[in-house]
Amino acid sequence: MSTAFGAAPTIRADGPPTWLTSRWTQALLVLAALLAGFAVLRGEHAFPALPEPFQIGPFFDRVYDWVVANRNTSPLFLYGFNYLSVGLGSAVILVNQVLTLLTWPGVTVLGTFTAWRVAGPRTAALVLAAFAVFGLTGLWSEAMTTLALIITSVLLALLIGIPLGILAGRNEGFDAAIRPVLNFLQIMPAFAYLMPMLLLFGIGNPAAAVATTVYAFPPAVRITALAIRNVDKGAVEATTSLGSTSWQLLTKVQLPLARRTIMLGVNQTIMLAVSMVVIASVIGAGGLGDAIYQALNKVNVGQAFEAGLAIVLMAIALDRVTAAAGNREYASGGSPVPRLAMTAAAVLAAVAASVLARLAGVADWPREWTLSAAGPINAFNDAVQDLFGDATAAVGEFLLGWVLDPLRTLLTDSPWWLVLLAAAALGLVLGGWRTALVAGLSLLGTGLLGVWGLSMDTLSQVLVAALVTVALGVVVGVLAARGDTFSRILRPILDAMQTLPPFVYLIPAVALFGIGRVPALAAAVVFALPPVIRLVEDGIRGVPPESVEATTSLGSTSWQLLTKVRLPLARSSILLAVNQGIMMVLAMVVIGALVGAGALGYGVVFGLAQNQLGLGLTSGLAIVCLGVLLDRLTQSAARRTG
Repeated sequence: MSTAFGAAPTIRADGPPTWLTSRWTQALLVLAALLAGFAVLRGEHAFPALPEPFQIGPFFDRVYDWVVANRNTSPLFLYGFNYLSVGLGSAVILVNQVLTLLTWPGVTVLGTFTAWRVAGPRTAALVLAAFAVFGLTGLWSEAMTTLALIITSVLLALLIGIPLGILAGRNEGFDAAIRPVLNFLQIMPAFAYLMPMLLLFGIGNPAAAVATTVYAFPPAVRITALAIRNVDKGAVEATTSLGSTSWQLLTKVQLPLARRTIMLGVNQTIMLAVSMVVIASVIGAGGLGDAIYQALNKVNVGQAFEAGLAIVLMAIALDRVTAAAGNREYASGGSPVPRLAMTAAAVLAAVAASVLARLAGVADWPREWTLSAAGPINAFNDAVQDLFGDATAAVGEFLLGWVLDPLRTLLTDSPWWLVLLAAAALGLVLGGWRTALVAGLSLLGTGLLGVWGLSMDTLSQVLVAALVTVALGVVVGVLAARGDTFSRILRPILDAMQTLPPFVYLIPAVALFGIGRVPALAAAVVFALPPVIRLVEDGIRGVPPESVEATTSLGSTSWQLLTKVRLPLARSSILLAVNQGIMMVLAMVVIGALVGAGALGYGVVFGLAQNQLGLGLTSGLAIVCLGVLLDRLTQSAARRTG
């Protein structure tokens, strides 16, 4: 029997029912087998500890002890990492000193004038507002520390990333070789970068600068390579036919034509640097990130809000200016002479403002000009807690008692080998034997690292938050695809959400739910929603019009059109949205350790705080293993569906 929208399941004479061969049915059968195994074999089935000589955590602790004992004597540090540490630290200090030398009026004039020249008056007003917030909240010094670290890290990331991207764009072999490295770096959550940098460079700006650079440069490589490859082939052939050298082809054709896309890579590098600099406050980066971190530790929502507002305005201002830098209307109009004259005028105006400020005795932002909103915000938060506290507490108890704790119990109390087999079976169903091998080895890695229990706790949180994120993202994405007005209203909101550093999402979550796993999951859901919504909307809008018209002509209802045509044809985009949502949830859940989420994130934070390299590094590597597991499962499903 068949319908207008497809065939009902039938029994084939030469095999099992077609519904039984569906990958999704097989995946559900794997999960059912895991539940059955849990019911029969439930108990203490911890991953067996390796013999002491082979335990990874104690080995890392011994490495840390050796580094501490030999940091000032080993040639590896004396002529290597120590020089790099001093150089990076000096670069950050130099930039910070330049900003201090300019004084707050000089920095404000230079920043506002540059924003007006590059992006227009609206962005200039936004930059001016950001500087005003830095000063009025009493966070000018912290903001300049953060800005100096961002400038240093971004310049270093671009010095590395753009040349590598050019080489990858012009050499397919190099592109194939560097792609797995970039994939690995982008799978790693931000927290996983901190411990190795702390080991090599110690606490402070050098470690933060290297961590930020390594975290931020992959988009510069990828987008630059894409830009070079997408340069018009006719222009390249015409230039080559005229006898131009490879260097002339690059500088006269490929880079100018790829400039707009390369600027997109610069923008993405800066936004990643902003988010990582805030996280790097855990290893002594200072600045606005440290102000948020200290406020969250004290559960002072007001102070956290002030610092969060400052970093949000800084992120939005940097995003708007760099995004507009690729816009021909502002960035490429006019001749070089006027642009040079405008730049000189901006510098002279900044210097003049700085001199006048020093003569007037206001080189530093005057204390009497500061306003604190912490008190009123804390009072408002208390009022919200009194009004909605019972409701949010009930939601938190429900999630803990009926969702999070049962799932964690399922993963931790099931035999470890059964969970391992289930992961491998899911990989086999969704992607084939290679995916199964990667999934099994990734999960096995968490056990060999000695953090199986913490890994299962983190995995349970990620699965719950990802399920909520995908459900909400699909619903909102479908509504946005079917309503142009709603989509236009939603677009600037999503833009702003994707600009915010991850740390900022913890502030409202703590204000609503207090400390624990629930606020960490709430922050993770909100953080991961924008890309899921965008990808689902794009997939629904990309359904061929002829398919929609054919189905509509048969008299299908709106619901039938959605469920039988739009969603199935947009399945590959939706699965890509699932992949992106899960990876962003993982990154945010780990950061949620700062507000009591525990698990692997706590291992990293505690290891950083107590100089326990074994716990911190094994937890960080386990996060990477979970990232590889979830990434490969979802990407394989998306590829096979596509």
